[in-house]
Amino acid sequence: MFALEIKNLSYSYPDRTPALEEINLKIKARKKTAILGTNGSGKTTLIYHINGIIPAREGSVTVLGLPVCKENLQRVRRAVGLLFDSPDNQMFSTTVSGDIAFGPRNLKLDPVIIDQKVHEAMRKVTIEDLADRPPYCLSLGQKKRAAIAGLLAMEPQILACDEPFSGLDPIVAGQFRDILDQLKVKGATLIYSTHDVNLAYAWADEVVIMKSGRVLAFSGFELLRNEALLQQASLPLPVLAQLFKDRAEKPRTVAEAAKVLDLQPQVRQAKNF
Repeated sequence: MFALEIKNLSYSYPDRTPALEEINLKIKARKKTAILGTNGSGKTTLIYHINGIIPAREGSVTVLGLPVCKENLQRVRRAVGLLFDSPDNQMFSTTVSGDIAFGPRNLKLDPVIIDQKVHEAMRKVTIEDLADRPPYCLSLGQKKRAAIAGLLAMEPQILACDEPFSGLDPIVAGQFRDILDQLKVKGATLIYSTHDVNLAYAWADEVVIMKSGRVLAFSGFELLRNEALLQQASLPLPVLAQLFKDRAEKPRTVAEAAKVLDLQPQVRQAKNF
């Protein structure tokens, strides 16, 4: 089953500079798909088409069988939660709980149901203690958790995230990935843009590689072992793909690499000193 189908999608900025050219994609449901490219490759513009922030002018976008158009916009935005690169772009209430409640209130749900959705969303991302805090007082990591809680309260089937880990330190980024992984286990489809080849190699199920508004390739994460393709996209080879390119073993994470290299005994020995 495909969560998203894009056919012949092209888009130009108001000054007529091309941003997307003839994009054709079918993204599977319940997968983590990375849209990978350098700055200016069209990643964000493509993400914004998924829930109609930017309407398709040439070509079409279909979400869960529903065309993304003006008539379907409310239904599409219930199905697709969009996480902006900067959470400040989607948080504007005076408190975190008020911000999370904004979407369900727009649906005119019963106040009791709204409260339940807000508390459950905060629980899932462990920010119950921030309920009464103003969003502008939060750290970036807290803001991103609050922003995703606002999406979860709407119970979207697809999460489209624009550079979701940018600006986060490694520990907070790891915690945020765990939250998104839990959502995927429960049936969500994750689509995210990034320029980080190491992240995509370790974490994506499928990868879209873009350059100058075009899709160069779309397949499984194994694409990121293709050095010639990545050079064409002006992207480096992932560190682990480079280190293990002449070996049969192909670990994708540091933990897998340590196991392959049998580094655990050395690690344990080092701890004894």
